Amino acid sequence: MAIEWGLIQSAISAIAGLCGVWLGGQLTSKREEARENERSKKETIYLAIFVVAHLDRFANACLHVAFDDGTEEGQPAGGGGCHAPTVAPPTFDPLGLDVNWKVLSADLMYGILGLPYRIEQLQHHISGAREFDEPPEYMEFFWARQHGYAVLGLEVSELAQRLREHAALPSAPREPGAWNRDDQLRELRDKITGERDAYERRKMEPSAVN
Repeated sequence: MAIEWGLIQSAISAIAGLCGVWLGGQLTSKREEARENERSKKETIYLAIFVVAHLDRFANACLHVAFDDGTEEGQPAGGGGCHAPTVAPPTFDPLGLDVNWKVLSADLMYGILGLPYRIEQLQHHISGAREFDEPPEYMEFFWARQHGYAVLGLEVSELAQRLREHAALPSAPREPGAWNRDDQLRELRDKITGERDAYERRKMEPSAVN
């Protein structure tokens, strides 16, 4: 009986030792996890503040392009009375930003890192519209350019807002009745769509017979 009790005491001591090791490991793991979560949170906030600023600047530049109808002070901006762009299109190079993209969700990372390709697609579309367009107004070219950058600016603005929400940052302040970039982009997008649709309808109408 004394031997059995000794075995039981040894077993209890061994189990207690193992439980102590396990508990110590768990506490260490929890501390490491808490430190990693805190570090990831700080990196996410830094990334969001830094990248949102770049996205907002890009969306503002898209608005300037969307306003560009090829004129200056109401007169054609190009030589020979032709309309010509007065605003250079913006660029965006996310890989040139020194941030840890891995802290983002997959959809946000895909949306932001995919912007250069989205810009490239838009430029190809605009170039195609210019190739078959006619002077002096180059209407198809400017419609494609203005509408494309209005839509792109709205997409980028939405990305910036999603990034703010992801990092729990406050939304951009909006005063009632104050100027708003996104409202301007939507107005330009809809205005250009309406003008183009009206032009296409006129083309389809039968010519008036005198």
